Amino acid sequence: MDAPQPTESEILDHLEARLQYRFKDAALAVRALTHSSAKDRESPCNERLEFLGDAILGLAVSEYLYHHFPDYQEGELSTMKSIIVSAKTLSEKAHELDLEKIIILGRGLAEKRSLPRSILCDAFEAVIAALYLDGGFEAARTFILANLRITVDEILKDEHEKNYKSLLQDYAQRRMAAIPVYRVTQETGPDHKKMFQVAVGLDGREFGPAWGASKKEAEQRAAKHALGELGLLPVEATQAQEEVGP
Repeated sequence: MDAPQPTESEILDHLEARLQYRFKDAALAVRALTHSSAKDRESPCNERLEFLGDAILGLAVSEYLYHHFPDYQEGELSTMKSIIVSAKTLSEKAHELDLEKIIILGRGLAEKRSLPRSILCDAFEAVIAALYLDGGFEAARTFILANLRITVDEILKDEHEKNYKSLLQDYAQRRMAAIPVYRVTQETGPDHKKMFQVAVGLDGREFGPAWGASKKEAEQRAAKHALGELGLLPVEATQAQEEVGP
C-alpha cells in the first residue's frame, strides 16, 4: 500500500520554512516537488523546472567561483564547479532539506521513502527554478549559495582530490546512462612494493591507463585521465600531474 502523499499545503509550509522564503505563486512550489511518475493534466511534473534550474545553478556557481577565486585557471574552476553541481552533492543537500518528505510520487515509488539520488537531485534543481520564476535570480542565487558554499570550503581543503572516481561516475550516469568499469592492465614489483596500472572503460571507450601504488590510487588517476579527455579537466593538468610508472 502506497504511503499517503503530501498535500499542497504541507509542501508549501515545509518548503517556505526550510527556505525562509514566501512564495507568491504556490503552484510553482508544488510543481517543483511533483515527480514525473505522478504527473497528470491537473498536476504537471517538475521536469521543465529541473531543466531550467540546472542552467540557473550553473550560472550562479560559475559567477561565484569567477569572482571569489581570481587566481584559479579555467580548468581548476571547472573541476570545482563539476563537483559542486554533481548529483551526489545536490542529492545530499536535498536530503538535508528533507525534500524526500514532500515529493509527490506515483504509485509504487510512493511506498519507497528512500528515494534514488536522481529524484532528489532533480527536485533540488526544480526548487531553484521555482525560486527564480517566483522571486528572480537573486532569490535563486541566495538559496544556491546558502546551501552550497560549504561544499566550496571542502574543496579548498583538497577534498576534491578524492572525488575523481565519483565525479566521473556522476557524469557518466547523468550524461551517458553508463557506469565506468576499471580494469587492471599491468602489475609490477615485489609484493611489498607493487605498482598497478589501471584503465577505465566507459561507453565503448577506454581511458588511461594510469599507474598507482595501489589499485585505488591507480583508479583515481585513470578517472582523472578520463575526465581530462572528456573535457571536464584540462588534459595538460592531468598529464603534468601523472606520475610515471615503473
